[in-house]
Amino acid sequence: MWYKIQRKIAPYVFILPGVLFYLMVTFIPAIIGVGLSFTNWSIITPKFRWVGLRNYERLLTDELFKVSLINTFRYAIWLIPGVIIFSLLLALLLNSKVRGITFFRTIYYLPMVTPIAVASVIWMWIYDRRTGVLNYIIGLFGMAPRNWLNDINTALGSIVVMGIWLAVGGNMIIYLAALQGISRSYYEAAEIDGAGGWQKFRFITLPLLRPTTLFIVITTTMGALRAFAQMNIMTQGGPLNSTTTIVFYIFQTAFTDLRMGYAAAMSVILFLITLVLTFIDWKFLGKGVNYDAE
Repeated sequence: MWYKIQRKIAPYVFILPGVLFYLMVTFIPAIIGVGLSFTNWSIITPKFRWVGLRNYERLLTDELFKVSLINTFRYAIWLIPGVIIFSLLLALLLNSKVRGITFFRTIYYLPMVTPIAVASVIWMWIYDRRTGVLNYIIGLFGMAPRNWLNDINTALGSIVVMGIWLAVGGNMIIYLAALQGISRSYYEAAEIDGAGGWQKFRFITLPLLRPTTLFIVITTTMGALRAFAQMNIMTQGGPLNSTTTIVFYIFQTAFTDLRMGYAAAMSVILFLITLVLTFIDWKFLGKGVNYDAE
């Protein structure tokens, strides 16, 4: 009898530390944040007053909040296709059997393990108007140097390029693992039927990679919506707020303007946006996705 009870409660005992940790660092702070969004709390004083929906009403007329939302969506729209395309292309190249393939896999994965602060400094040097590598390269083709990070037309795009560089390595590994999990029998059957390389890629590889693509789209979308560090280090939200994303604006509101209640309201809106976009991704890209073993 006691043995049966032990077997029933043992799994819950093992997961209890993880559940408690999740509650302490994620769930409970999230609930507190939602509560703070209905107050006018400032971080420098313990006193606060309940203001109801006033913070959310203010968001409707906050022009900088609208700009930050637009910049965040622009960043995500440019970043996600780039990450998907380059990750898949590199995975296809590295899935071939050539000499030194392990070396190239390591090189392409290095950006993933590079701290974002270090990567930001490296790319600031690449984009530097006077000593940057990028301006040197375009100068070889007779083009005038540009101030990439201080130009309203190129600042956000420059950060997108860096974001793609950072994210491609990890997603390439995920695609590579998925490619190696596809049985060769599918390709052999297609070759017997006379299928060419493009037909095999279109009708075999891409459909079987749909679960992987769905996962990468969802995780990349979440990462794009939370973009902050590179904007904070490389442009500080400028020029003229052209790289001010919603997380950067939340940070400024909370820790520079000391308006915690208002920042909490923006955080709630960001959570809802992330939830809706994840649902949309799952609804449209998840059709026909099957995780059953082949």
